[in-house]
Amino acid sequence: MAHRLPNAGDYGLLLTLAAIWGSSFAFIKVGVAEVPPVTLTAVRLALAAMFMAGVMMMRGSSLPRARSAWVMMAVSALIGNALPFALIAWGQQGIPSATSAILMGIMPLITMMVAHAFTQDEKVNPRKAAGMVTGFFGLIVLVGPAALQGLTSSLISQLALLGAATCYGFNAVLIRRMMAADRVAAVTVVMTIAAVMVIPFAFVLEEPLAVDAHWQSWAVVIALGLVHTAIATMIMFAIVGRAGASFFSQINLLVPVAGVAWSAVLLAERPGFNALAALALIVLGILIARGGLALGARATAAEQEGVGT
Repeated sequence: MAHRLPNAGDYGLLLTLAAIWGSSFAFIKVGVAEVPPVTLTAVRLALAAMFMAGVMMMRGSSLPRARSAWVMMAVSALIGNALPFALIAWGQQGIPSATSAILMGIMPLITMMVAHAFTQDEKVNPRKAAGMVTGFFGLIVLVGPAALQGLTSSLISQLALLGAATCYGFNAVLIRRMMAADRVAAVTVVMTIAAVMVIPFAFVLEEPLAVDAHWQSWAVVIALGLVHTAIATMIMFAIVGRAGASFFSQINLLVPVAGVAWSAVLLAERPGFNALAALALIVLGILIARGGLALGARATAAEQEGVGT
């Protein structure tokens, strides 16, 4: 389906979504200060699933019937929601939220590697390779100082964020193959399965019912579920439906920058030179790999999924 040229409304939605997803890193940082990471993830997913279920019922959507679709949705629930959400929340206990935003920015480049290995029509070419090298050099600039100090808690936290980015990379390629007639229904199922996966671990690893957090912390967790996950998903659908996947893929450039900006505004974090240099190199790498900002080009699987958290 051919999409018209993006207008001011499309850019407004894109910037709004980038602001929402970018602020999630600061929100998670505030939330995990009092709410354990797996509990935070469980509540977040449960709220998002209930919201999406309500949207699904209002739309009169029907659940997918094919067994293969349910298998793919279950896998997507694990690697696209349950595991990365938990890894991000756990990792953010040990590093600044701005660092988390920058680390997650590497996701599109990881997706290109996964697509090269598991698809036939999205192989790495010299342009993509140059972008990947540039982006991963930025990763070295960011993670390198911690790695030189050995297996510190900071390095482990950073590796957890990279693990989440890798999960999103695999999920982006999986979603390309998951042909669902109704994406709202599919996302509702995925979020519900993810919540069911995480809730038992919250009770095994933590004590959710004994959490003594201030109402502000719970307000942050509620916002993560309803705004940063469920409502953000609806905005994503709106953008892709209005202006296409290639236009939407620019979100990968905006979210890390927005994440750093929100961290400075909300948490008074001041990223060091190496963090800012890493951010610049990762964004430059994505630009090189996708050939600039050519909105008319077809978005590949490596570009279609945003770095929402």
